[in-house]
Amino acid sequence: MIELTHDNLNFTFPEIHPDAKLTIDFQRTLRIPDGERDFPLLPGLGRYPLFPVGELVEQGFAPWLHQVEAMLPMYQSEAMWLSFQPSYSVAHQTFYPFAVKISTGRRDAVSGRSSSSALHRNPQDYLVLTEQSWLGGYSNGRGQVHQFVAVPFGNKEIDGAEHRDFDNRGRVQIDVYPLTRHAFELYHPAGSWKAHLAATAARPSGNGDSRRELHQELEPQKVDGNPFRHEDWDREARASYSLHLANSLQWCAMTGSPPPSPPLSASLAARMAESPDSHGRSAFQPWRALMEGTKPPMG
Repeated sequence: MIELTHDNLNFTFPEIHPDAKLTIDFQRTLRIPDGERDFPLLPGLGRYPLFPVGELVEQGFAPWLHQVEAMLPMYQSEAMWLSFQPSYSVAHQTFYPFAVKISTGRRDAVSGRSSSSALHRNPQDYLVLTEQSWLGGYSNGRGQVHQFVAVPFGNKEIDGAEHRDFDNRGRVQIDVYPLTRHAFELYHPAGSWKAHLAATAARPSGNGDSRRELHQELEPQKVDGNPFRHEDWDREARASYSLHLANSLQWCAMTGSPPPSPPLSASLAARMAESPDSHGRSAFQPWRALMEGTKPPMG
């Protein structure tokens, strides 16, 4: 089941497990030059509002709108990144895992190849969420990552190819696969952490560092950064949602009003670039998730 509440997308799979829940929100941030390999860790400037397209479809705007569920208006100076919050299972002492595919237009965000709704492992074309995470852009398949932005009609696509697919221009597709209940309870049995805790507390520590021993005892085994097999994802339970990133002119033409938030100013961008965080770094410190060929966790 998918619900849009307070600009959050809530995916729930009660038929799989009561803790199989995932929340996605869309964070507003600054747009930076395209095609960079070093991607700054951009701050979130608040959630973007999402608007269901039902009323716009009824009014006859853009016949392709029936292919998406919501519109996300933004200015040309802005970009969007996705924030993922899986539900935490108290009984199993872990976040419920999900495989998430993100595509923009007809391009898979992780692999940079042509997108499809199926999960592929070689090369992997999906994110594995085992904790709170985020995605700031999509790969073009040539070692570069682009932000999620609203591309104006009549312009060339970010990677240089002309827009020919009006239905998919500006479209972001989200496909969510939960871990099967069997796999979840196999990897994270309910109450198993209590047995680990009791056994470790009762065992004398050889080096006097019981905290380190306890941490090692509770840390789950991982293979390539992820313990899941490809077949552990429940493909029949897949839930999908599509939204359209509308630039300010397009949004105004459809609704008669500008986007609800004022555009980001150049002075704000300058202040953010100059302001260090608590570690003395600029808000624009580089991050290298996809840019240097780092693969997502295998699963």
